[in-house]
Amino acid sequence: MNLPHENEEQDFAKMRHDVRNILSTALLAADSLASNADSNVQRQAQTIIAAIELATDRLRKK
Repeated sequence: MNLPHENEEQDFAKMRHDVRNILSTALLAADSLASNADSNVQRQAQTIIAAIELATDRLRKK
């Protein structure tokens, strides 16, 4: 039988996993944009990539 605290930890771990999967999809799209010929699009893609990587790193640390 799981204690309430264990359930919370399991729920949080599942949520982190789900959010990382969502961010992975966004990262793939941003990587695709980064190869665009337009330098403005490339710059914006790098901003998106940096934000996603920061969020992913923070999820790993919890």
